[in-house]
This record gives sequence, C-alpha cells and structure tokens, in this order.
Amino acid sequence: MKIIKYIGILVLSITVLSCNDKAKQYEDIKYNDYLLSKVDSLESKIDDLIKNVEVGRDSITIRNAFIKSRLAYKEIEWAVSYFLPHTSKAINGPALDQLDLDENKFIPAEGFQVVEEYLYPSFASSQEKDLLLDSKRLKNFAHTMRKNFEVITISDALVLEALKMEVFQITALGITGFDTPASKLQFVEATASLQGVKNVLTLSKKWGDKESVQQLTVLLDKAIEICKQNPSKTTFDYLEFITTYLDPVSKGIVELQKELGIPFNDGNQVVKGSVASLFDENAVNLNAFLPDSTYYLTPAKVALGKELFFDNKLSKDGARSCADCHHSDKAYSDGLKTALDLKGKPLQRNTPSLNYAAYYHGQFWDMRSVTLESQSSDVITNKDEMHGDLKEIVEHLNKTNHYKKKFETVYKSDKDIEVWQLENALASFIRSLSVFNSRFDQYMRGDKMAMNEQEKRGFNLFVGKAQCATCHFMPLFNGTVPPYFTNSEQEVLGVPADKGGKMLDADLGRFVYNTDLAQLKHSFKTPTVRNIGESGPYMHNGVYETLEEVMDFYNKGGGLGLGLKVDSQTLPEDKLELTTQEIADIVTFMKALSDQSKK
Repeated sequence: MKIIKYIGILVLSITVLSCNDKAKQYEDIKYNDYLLSKVDSLESKIDDLIKNVEVGRDSITIRNAFIKSRLAYKEIEWAVSYFLPHTSKAINGPALDQLDLDENKFIPAEGFQVVEEYLYPSFASSQEKDLLLDSKRLKNFAHTMRKNFEVITISDALVLEALKMEVFQITALGITGFDTPASKLQFVEATASLQGVKNVLTLSKKWGDKESVQQLTVLLDKAIEICKQNPSKTTFDYLEFITTYLDPVSKGIVELQKELGIPFNDGNQVVKGSVASLFDENAVNLNAFLPDSTYYLTPAKVALGKELFFDNKLSKDGARSCADCHHSDKAYSDGLKTALDLKGKPLQRNTPSLNYAAYYHGQFWDMRSVTLESQSSDVITNKDEMHGDLKEIVEHLNKTNHYKKKFETVYKSDKDIEVWQLENALASFIRSLSVFNSRFDQYMRGDKMAMNEQEKRGFNLFVGKAQCATCHFMPLFNGTVPPYFTNSEQEVLGVPADKGGKMLDADLGRFVYNTDLAQLKHSFKTPTVRNIGESGPYMHNGVYETLEEVMDFYNKGGGLGLGLKVDSQTLPEDKLELTTQEIADIVTFMKALSDQSKK
C-alpha cells in the first residue's frame, strides 16, 4: 500500500518535467546539449538522494528521492543504452555480480537495482552506509555520461535508431519488470522512458510538424496515459499494449526515417537500423553473432551441413550421426531423460534442442563452448558421444569425391578440406533451425486469428504474474538479453535430483569450468522456450517430464522454495501463487511458440 501513496507524486513529477520540456524552445536541436541538460537533471536528483541518506531522512522520503533519480535516468535511457552500453549495463543492470570470464572473476553489482534492493520491500537503517556508498556511485555514472555526451557525435540517423531500440527495450525488459524486480514500479518507469522518446521526437523542427510524428505522438500519449495509471502487473494486457502501442511506435519511427530520406545503419549489427519490429522474422541478425564473413550463413553451407549432420562417418566406427541424438520431430532433441553414450548407458545431462541454438553466447548447458563451431567439434570428439577424430574425418572427406567437390564449391577453394570448414558447415545447418514461424510470431505480425483466447491469457501471465519473461526474453524467449543481444545469462534455479524434490541435483554446471567462482555452482544456460512442447523432458537433468511439472517447480520458488539449500539461487524464492488454470494457460501459450511448417 505504501507504493500506491507514491504514485500520485510520481505522476505529477513526470507531468511537471514534461511541461518544462515543452516550455523550452529548441530552435536547432543539438542533441549533445539536450542530453547534457538531462544529465544535469539526473545529477541534481541523485544529489537529493545522497543528501537524504546522509541526513537520515525517513524511508518514504528516501524512496521518493530514489524514484525521481531513476525516472530522470529513464528519460535518457534511449541515449545511454545506445551510445554508452557499458555505462548502461553498470548503472541499470541486474543486482547480481557480473561474470567476467576474461578476468575469471565476478564484478560486484552496482547501479540503480542495487540501490533499489536496499529500499524494497523495506529499508533497514543498518544498511544506510552501503546505501550511501552505492548512491554516490550513481553520481559517478552520471559524471561518465556527461564526459561522453560532451564529445560524441550524434546524428539524426543514430538518434532515430536509438529511439527505436528504446521502444524495443521497453517492450522486452521495461514493462516485464526486469528492471524493477524489487520496487515493482515498471509501469511508472515505462512512463518516463516513453516520455523520453516523445520528448526527442517532438524537439526537432526538421520533422516535428510532420503528420507521421503527430501520429506517433498520439500513440505515445495514449501509451503514457495507460502506464501512468500504474496497472497491476498480474492483470495487465501486455499483448494488447505491445501490439496496439509499442510495436506501432517502433514501426512509425522507422517509417519516419524513410520519409526523411535518412539512410539506415544496416551494417553487420545484431539489429539492423531498418528493422521496424522486434517481432520481424529477421529482427535479429544471425551473422552478427559470428566472428567474420568467412563464417556467414549461406544456403549452400546449410545444405552441406545437413548432409554431414546425417552422416555417421563423423563418429568412431560409424556408430552414430548427429541426427541420431537430435531428432527433427523433437525440436532436434531426443525425447530421453538424459542422453545415452555409445554403449547405451545414460549420460549426466538432457540432450538440448538445437532449434535457435545460434542465438546464445555460449553452447551446452554449461555454456563452455563459445560458438556452434567449437560445440560441434566438442561433441564429435567426446568419447561418450561420438568419439570421432577430426583429423581422420577430414582425411575421409578429402578422399570422398562427392564431399571434396561440395566443399570446393561452398568454400571457393581447391585446397584440401580443413577442420574449421567441417565445423562451420555443421554449425551453419544448426543455425538454419531458427525460422520464427510459430503461431505467436504470426499473431505479432498481424494474423489476429493465429492465437486463441487461452493462449493470449497465457502470454500475459508469462510476461506478468509468472515473471517468465524476465529470464526468457522476447523475442528469442531464451537468456540472451534484448534489445542489443550482447550477452546470454545463466541461472541458478536449484533443480532437484528427482521429482520428489528432497535433494539438490549434484551437477555443478558451469562451475566445473570455473572452479574458483563459487557463484557458478549449479548454474546453467537459460534455454529458449520456443518449440518447448516438442523438446521434453525438461531441465538440464531431464527431471520433469511435462511442462506442468516445470511450472509447478517455478510456482513454488525453485530449489529454495522446495526447502533445498541452494547457494546463490538467482530465481526468486517467492511463490508465484499461480492457479491450476493459470498454469494451464501458460503451458498452452508456450506450445503456441512451436514453429509451423511453411507452406
């Protein structure tokens, strides 16, 4: 109830800020000057927060000061996220220590979400010293913004792209509550983020009087008004909000850029400038995940890789092919609790689906391989899986006239086939197993008959009450964080050894390869829930046979909720309090993420 008391104050503050912005006349907009004025506002509000903590003001006053500083940041989030990604990640990242594999250490969390956790759900005066220190760190981040915004070059093209990416960020992270896990003020903050987008769109005389901008303003005003009402996250119609407001705004920004004749930034970035919707079939550029053009996807590579995928000559004594453990009708998993070794004995882990495997920064459940190329060779040479020898396999391919000619054509070389080419061909086929053609995708692209009412309810629960979308991010529905997709998350869930839930599974996950980083114990990659209906059993150990069982585990709060001792669990242990019907709705929605056969 305390939060509700703040809402009127916050909405009033946002309105006043907006009116002040309108009162200013920006004849010839200079983005650097505009952003520096916003940094002034941010620093002022952070100073107020610091002062309130220093003099020991009451928790409500301190919370209000925190929220005002956070809203000031959200107004320029579009620019910080786009132009200063490292600063954005530090000041607005999760309140979890960040893994730095290059330095083989965890970097202590800092930023707004750390401060938020001091203040919500309650504030203990014993934490004042830490709160003050972390509040002062916010001031340092603002100083970094200032120094950068004083010198960087900001063009119209970059601004429009940054605004579009901010709309994507609001869609995938903002309204889901990813940024506000403790305060639950995602809609209040979305108000400021959307206002920030509107402010910039209406500042420039170059396009301010265009009808398309006026239409965008109407959409943004309506979206802002909805968020100002601070609706309940458990009952909010996310699907309607995204399809009626957010998606049309991002499309409108791209159309505006076309209308103005401003070239798009369509280099090899993860989301190209001309991409108008987060839910476009080609919204995420697959080649941007690869080191250079040598590895880029081509139809010829895919065809060659598919042939190799089904060839048992890649294993010792021709015992099995890749396809023997990755079945197309099971989303390229195998349907078994755990994989089987060459002698038919169970291995430790469940066979993961290969669908959408391309969209991770880390392969296998423990993320030990950085690329699909290294993943392919790891499986081939693993003594329990295929026990092949890459040197011998390449010698065999070079002696096979059929393959020799195909590799020469695909890689445009008359030299002997090399190991990297074998790896790349296999990886290319796996990369092709991402088609973004589920009924959900069809719905988001305009076919409003593609999903039924239960599936729509399930989506809203998935994003809202069940909090699934705070780990399985749209549109990939895996752990690769949008909208810039530069890192993939691992989670510690506390998965039990069996359905009884009395003992934590012994698999240490990613920790096995980083034994001095205790926080990685029992951590595993967050897989996609696309094609989840075909890829069971579930979890790294295949402990759950059905999606209903998986949802029951999450509903209880993971391992901690089951009463297990789980160090560093990243999944909140609070019970979700989902009803049987709500779980059924979520499961039904997840099955709507299964790809449909293309006609």
